[in-house]
Amino acid sequence: MKFILFYCVLVSSSLIAQMGPPRAQEVTDAQAKQIFVALRAAGTSAKKVVYPIYSGRKRIAYGISLGEEKLLTKASEIVQKRGLYTANREQVALNALIVGVYEDHDLAVLQVPGLKAPIVEWADAGNLSEGAFLSAIRPDGEAQAMGVLSVRERSLKSIDQGFLGIEMDTLETGKGVRVKNVVEGSAAGEVGIRQNDIIVKIEGQEIQGFYELSTKLRRLKNGGQPEIELLRNGEVLKVKPTLKGREIREGVSRRLEQMDRMSGGQSRVRGGFGNVIQSDMELEVEDAGLPIVDLDGRIIGMVIARAGRISTLILPGDDIINALKDDPAPFVIEEGDVLLEQQWPQDFHRDRMRRELGLMRRMMESLQRELERE
Repeated sequence: MKFILFYCVLVSSSLIAQMGPPRAQEVTDAQAKQIFVALRAAGTSAKKVVYPIYSGRKRIAYGISLGEEKLLTKASEIVQKRGLYTANREQVALNALIVGVYEDHDLAVLQVPGLKAPIVEWADAGNLSEGAFLSAIRPDGEAQAMGVLSVRERSLKSIDQGFLGIEMDTLETGKGVRVKNVVEGSAAGEVGIRQNDIIVKIEGQEIQGFYELSTKLRRLKNGGQPEIELLRNGEVLKVKPTLKGREIREGVSRRLEQMDRMSGGQSRVRGGFGNVIQSDMELEVEDAGLPIVDLDGRIIGMVIARAGRISTLILPGDDIINALKDDPAPFVIEEGDVLLEQQWPQDFHRDRMRRELGLMRRMMESLQRELERE
């Protein structure tokens, strides 16, 4: 029912656009309240198992309870930090010690003496379809961010990914995407794809713009043979390249790094995962470790990386369950890395209010963009 509610909010934007400004604003405000009510209900279970992780006076990540006074979090965001601690629901600071890591998943297990928290219950993310509504839930039960599932489960390991070998024009033309460059020796080059060709279909599905094409290309696997339809000087061509492993040339790598810097801070480790799903929700690097829920309140995964301004990578719950079947690799504390007594940050409540206002602002901006498209 919650999903239907959110869907109705989006599709009704055309009706809102037909109303006068006062009436349209009234309806928009009412819809925003409905969505937040649904989000609050969805976050009930997740808020019981998520805790902030601090180093000094700065929050650096979140952790999800595994029971037995343990939290699961993103390893690369905490392993070089000292004086780690969290807090229980009474806001009493509790020291945290790294006791093991799962390097392939960039996960770390923290031992938190005195932490009494229930064990997280993971749900299957495999039955989610693209466009499914998701939210990242904070310890207070509110949504830190919300968005949709933009790319279903896929591997980020270079050996698994299929590489077409093109550079795309990001200009939206309404039909297809122009090829700016073709990587020498790539799958695209071998089947004759040329600069200025326009990709209009992949596997029979029409391509409307850059974002849609990049999303479909990210799903392709090494060795796959997708049928691609091109327009070249008004002539329709069809090719079927055999995709290769991803090999990024130095020039392309520099361009990608520049794009990364333009999109803001990113997680140090945001690749090499065996299986992740992707969402367009806007989160920060220090939001890694937040539980992700659908509108039924099921915890389907954990935020594992910020890959871009509107690109959040999520480790599915099933993959976490499988990883935890094995004992983590031991984590050795370097000399001088000792637990420090910390005080609860004075600006905690101010930070919470700031984030809530920011979420509301992004929510209203999203609804406003829907209205302007009509």
